Amino acid sequence: SFLKQIRSLPRETKRWDARAGLDVYLKNLLKSLRSISDLRSDALRQRHWDELMRETGVRIDISGEVYLKDLLALELHKYEEVVSNIVDSAQKELRMESALADIAETWRTMEFSYEAHTDGTPLLKPDDDLIETLEENMVKLQNMLSSKSVAYFLDKIETWQSKLSNVDTVLHLWLEVQRTWLHMESIFIGSEDIREQLPADSKRFDRIDADWKTLMASAEGVTNVIEVTAAPGRAAKLTKLESFEFVVAACICSRRTALQAIGL
Repeated sequence: SFLKQIRSLPRETKRWDARAGLDVYLKNLLKSLRSISDLRSDALRQRHWDELMRETGVRIDISGEVYLKDLLALELHKYEEVVSNIVDSAQKELRMESALADIAETWRTMEFSYEAHTDGTPLLKPDDDLIETLEENMVKLQNMLSSKSVAYFLDKIETWQSKLSNVDTVLHLWLEVQRTWLHMESIFIGSEDIREQLPADSKRFDRIDADWKTLMASAEGVTNVIEVTAAPGRAAKLTKLESFEFVVAACICSRRTALQAIGL
């Protein structure tokens, strides 16, 4: 309003130092007020105020009452771009902080479901929603890493990346081993003829069967996905069991031979 009044003054006043000085003062005041308005952002944390003070060399005490005259005395019009950049970064960090909190809450409550096999062995239920959520969260974390405002949350993001990467690895291993075990079990359990024809393969399966059932018994009592997949030795045990997958192909060929031998 004041600037409009100044501009409406007669043309000859443009030569007056008073008008030029007032014009500069009001423009600087507008810049300062914009910066003060920006600094009211809820996204600002103490670290952002510390950064502002380092960048500008001015001291801002926000521990008590802060008055407009004190803020105007800081001459923030000189640092309008600095303030804008810090506030913009703080707002991006706030969105990142919120996204990380959402991820933490999601996986705090994310659980595996189990179902009993015909022999009572607990089996892991495939869960499409869980896998979809896992993929979405991993993409979110990767996008966060590409942000210029990632520095403060880098450790948290990398920690969550590690946790979810482990979930992804263990889950795929687990389901693959489970499919393999079910396939092998259909060959060796309930057919004494085949066990007699394939004694070496039967003993190998019995070892795999025992390890698998021990693993499932230890896992069944825990349902939280992060906790289950991060259990000490879980990934190593599944990897070891997966290494027996080649046995399935051999068993299928042996089964055909055995079935022919017993006339089936």
